Amino acid sequence: MNKNTKTKKLPTRPYKGARDFYPKDMLIRNYIFDTWKRVCKRYGFEEYDFPFIESWDLYAAKTGEEIVNKQLYWFKDRGGRKVAIRPEKTPSVARMIAARINEISKPIKWFNIGNCWRYEKPQKGRGREFFQFDCDILGVNDVAADVEVFSIPIEIMKALGATSKMFEIKISNRRLVEYFLKEIAVLQGDISSPGSQISKTAKAIDTKPKISASEFDELLKEAGLKKNQIEKINEFLNYTLDDVKKYIDKCYGAKELIEFFEIADSSGYGKYFKFSPEIMRGFDYYTGNVIEQFDLNPDNNRSMYGGGRYDDLVGLFSKEKLTGVGFAMGDITLLEFLKGWNLLPTLQTDTQIMVTVFDKDLRKKSFETAQTLRGKGINTFLYLEDDKLDKQLKYADRKGIPYVIIIGPDEVKKGKVVLRDMRKKEQKEASMSEINHGDFNIL
Repeated sequence: MNKNTKTKKLPTRPYKGARDFYPKDMLIRNYIFDTWKRVCKRYGFEEYDFPFIESWDLYAAKTGEEIVNKQLYWFKDRGGRKVAIRPEKTPSVARMIAARINEISKPIKWFNIGNCWRYEKPQKGRGREFFQFDCDILGVNDVAADVEVFSIPIEIMKALGATSKMFEIKISNRRLVEYFLKEIAVLQGDISSPGSQISKTAKAIDTKPKISASEFDELLKEAGLKKNQIEKINEFLNYTLDDVKKYIDKCYGAKELIEFFEIADSSGYGKYFKFSPEIMRGFDYYTGNVIEQFDLNPDNNRSMYGGGRYDDLVGLFSKEKLTGVGFAMGDITLLEFLKGWNLLPTLQTDTQIMVTVFDKDLRKKSFETAQTLRGKGINTFLYLEDDKLDKQLKYADRKGIPYVIIIGPDEVKKGKVVLRDMRKKEQKEASMSEINHGDFNIL
């Protein structure tokens, strides 16, 4: 080893597109995660989890082409098996349920919060590493399940302080789009058949919001569409719900969509949804209603997350049929939303009280006091060093610790402690029996 190698320092920044979470960042992360969990549990959803890596074949079979070919992190393990780091979670849910399909009670209402990776260009609101919140209802064919699961993100937004003016959820239906492309525009193939005329057209529709009208028409020409077919598709993309009602007896997708709005309206959620025929979603497994939520902040007008119905979740693993509907929300886009609308609260440390150390002779007493408080269920920070009291108090103030206990020689003689409220800058002598979990109102 040469001298240069010995003195070379490693970089302190994390891998490109990934994040470090310092304690202040963790407060925010936990705030978001806790909100996700609280809302889900209120609706009767159960939490689950699964391995961070899966067989490469699982994603190749169940995930969109772009993710598998361009964004998937994969490697061969020591046994020569081709494995991948999860870029999304629906394939794993399918595998888990298929493994115990006859044991799990239906309907299934599950949610998960987990880390995902995609190799893509890091930018505002998007990283290579992100935490994803997945929420699904499985085993229910009725569109009522769509309304139930898609009401979860609305309740989450409300819990985070958002109003209906800050976001909107666009909704369409894959069956409706496929019916129109096949029966009205007379295109060939199926949405789920890669390379078919309908599949190419569906992908073009999915990208329409990001490109100009002329670029969209050019994509349709490249898919082999004629002028009159392009005109019909552009006409369809301006449809309203009243236009959709014309097809309710001919197309199950139209029926699903209209029923969705009827139930959503009766549940008080209708105002959050907007019918938008261009919403397709990129995953091949979606079959029915599909949604995408958008931030309405003009400085961050972008997609936040998406979801939809899939009618054959476990087909790769079992002969059983199992329909499902759900969505997946990322923490990075949600955080940008909260920052953009100034919705992030001032989050404080979970430490409730700090015990100071007067000097080395009284250090043992400080330890005993801290342990007594912890035994009462109070989150207690022990300072450990016998620095000047002023320094210790400044530390508690910087960390946002609301209360401090001071134990000096006089307090020991009296069998008391000094309890100081750092926010009010008030203090009072108290006995340890007066200091109870969550109740420091003795000042």
